[in-house]
Amino acid sequence: SSGINAEYGQPKQEEIQGDFTTSNWEHHNGGVTEGYAWSQTAQDLDVKLVLPRPDIKASDLKIDIKAHGMQVQMKQESELKMILQRTFHDSIKAEESMWSLHKGECIQVSLEKVREGYWWTSLFKDDGHEISLASIDTTRQIGEFPAEEQACVQKLMFDQRQKQLGLPTSEEMQQEEILKRAWNAEGSPFAGTDFDMSKVNINR
Repeated sequence: SSGINAEYGQPKQEEIQGDFTTSNWEHHNGGVTEGYAWSQTAQDLDVKLVLPRPDIKASDLKIDIKAHGMQVQMKQESELKMILQRTFHDSIKAEESMWSLHKGECIQVSLEKVREGYWWTSLFKDDGHEISLASIDTTRQIGEFPAEEQACVQKLMFDQRQKQLGLPTSEEMQQEEILKRAWNAEGSPFAGTDFDMSKVNINR
């Protein structure tokens, strides 16, 4: 099975105080209902589920997470009682999913989307809690991009700052370094003189 069982990892234990109704839970680019709250980025989903009872332990739970849905069961005497059994809005990478119990607060589930950059309008299919795509902030943090794309974004940001300050861009700085090396090269008409960028005509 590709699901995640209740024995996965070490549940987080912490002292909880205050009111932890779902209305106070983070739901950036997601939604909140009486039973759960969810947030999303272009790649990931973070879900908080209401506890079946406040004193529940991780050993009392059996949670299975698969590509298209999840189910939560609670041990009750010698039987397992189904608490949640739903189909996701879209596919997730089951092998990358994990969950933890926040004692006295919630069950937290972390999911990774199969389709990166696809924004979900609901956590589960047909649950009547859809959000508007217009309400989603699609701005991405630099850290969310692959390393190669991060370098490209950082270069663009650097060049933009340089232009605003009237300074050379990264490409112009590279060109200047090449010209400096060629300035005193054998056969150069400028050999032996101080480098002067104004004497060089660069066609762009």
